Amino acid sequence: MEVALLVAAAVFAVAAGANDGSSILAAGIRVPGLRPGTSIVVLLLAVALGPLFVFGTGVATTLAHRLVRFGEGDATHAALLVGVLTAIAVVFALTRAGVPTSLTLALVGALTGSGWGAGLPVNTTMLVTILVAGVLAPVLAGGMGWALAQLVWRLMGGVKAGRRAQRWHIVAYTAQCAAYAANGAQKMVAVFAVVVGAGGSARIADPWWLALGSTLLFGAGVLVGLRRVTGRLGRGIFRVQLRHTLVAEVSSSAIVITGGLVGVPLTMSQAVTGALVGAGASESPTRVRWPAALRMVGAWLITLPAAMGLAAAGGAVAAWVS
Repeated sequence: MEVALLVAAAVFAVAAGANDGSSILAAGIRVPGLRPGTSIVVLLLAVALGPLFVFGTGVATTLAHRLVRFGEGDATHAALLVGVLTAIAVVFALTRAGVPTSLTLALVGALTGSGWGAGLPVNTTMLVTILVAGVLAPVLAGGMGWALAQLVWRLMGGVKAGRRAQRWHIVAYTAQCAAYAANGAQKMVAVFAVVVGAGGSARIADPWWLALGSTLLFGAGVLVGLRRVTGRLGRGIFRVQLRHTLVAEVSSSAIVITGGLVGVPLTMSQAVTGALVGAGASESPTRVRWPAALRMVGAWLITLPAAMGLAAAGGAVAAWVS
């Protein structure tokens, strides 16, 4: 069981890189500013060092301890394995169907479902808090993106905004990477921590070997998924320019860091998508390809019940077998 859990945790870290890390890079990798290689290095450094030295592991503690209480024993280990594999399977299936979705939302639904199925204690108050925050995050990011885009366009001189925004792109992108380290990257820490037996404590530790190992796996996932996600997010919603990227980075970072500081898991890809839609709509609603944006929203709405239902069934079976 321990080997299977470690393999599942490693696959999950790769999936996080392919889904989350690629989405972070996609908004800005096609416009001038940082080189693609430098962008990847900045992201990986943030993922490795952020939980250790800057933000702590509040989100990891929520996922590994406050949402579902995973302890020792074959039954709880089987429930965790079911949850992790279900989250990966749901995201993979939807992505293969051309419907990109949230790995964080899939993990929350799958862990909750497997916990219910296996008869483990589930904190429904925390679950509702996470879901409400997940709904509000892209909406707030969109509103912030809309307002900030208008401000940037005026302060930076209209058509000259692109050239002036490039100077701030490095700072904004670094902030976005830090935001992911404060929140979304801790999914990997949570899964690995429970696997190695750290999930029963009130706070999750993040030793250097855990941070380094998960970061390397995450980086492999980024390389695997970057080309696919770049085409989807950078061109699917509307034709992204540097000023839109800058606005999306700042807006999504503010929302996601706030969630990380209070220990509430949020999805960076959702916040970035919301901010990009807001930035595009601020210039003209017709700039946004609304069917593509609504397709993403539909995927988010499908993800939670799908992951929760499949994991609940799997968790019940695992509990019965154990």
